[in-house]
Amino acid sequence: MLARTFVLKPIDIGMAPELKVHSDDPAGTAPYRRTWVGIPVWLWVDQPTESTWGPVTRTATYGGVTVTGTASVQSLGWSSGDGQVIGCGAGTPFNAAAMANQAAVDSPTCGFRYQKTSGSGTFTLSATTNWSVAWTGGGQSGNIAMPTTTASTTVRVGELQSVNVSQDGDTFTG
Repeated sequence: MLARTFVLKPIDIGMAPELKVHSDDPAGTAPYRRTWVGIPVWLWVDQPTESTWGPVTRTATYGGVTVTGTASVQSLGWSSGDGQVIGCGAGTPFNAAAMANQAAVDSPTCGFRYQKTSGSGTFTLSATTNWSVAWTGGGQSGNIAMPTTTASTTVRVGELQSVNVSQDGDTFTG
């Protein structure tokens, strides 16, 4: 009964690349996430709350027995949509101002790099949170696995190509 009082929600996904309209998009384009093969993607729990990241404690009395339970996140798994799956904690938010004009670096705590393009479509990135409730009451204690919560977003992954040119304007040949 106590476990039913917990309202656990999916996390809000924090991610670099951010959700935006890009400068090369036609007018009226809806915001979306875009990155490139080999560029670091940072992941984090954005603005965590009691119901999205815990812990959250509830107490109730049933038949004269007081039971206290605490719901907490046991793990957070990320699926990139291109086959990569990683597990990490709350992650480190990307600070665009601090990283301006610097080389792209991997997140110190949670992230990956796409290894292939999404073609003409997108990849669906998902974050699945596994919860449990530790409870005590009436001289007993235990753990209850709770339903997982999942959040998702889409990302377009493109590929950049470069052409090396000599100082006199000729291209280099292999």
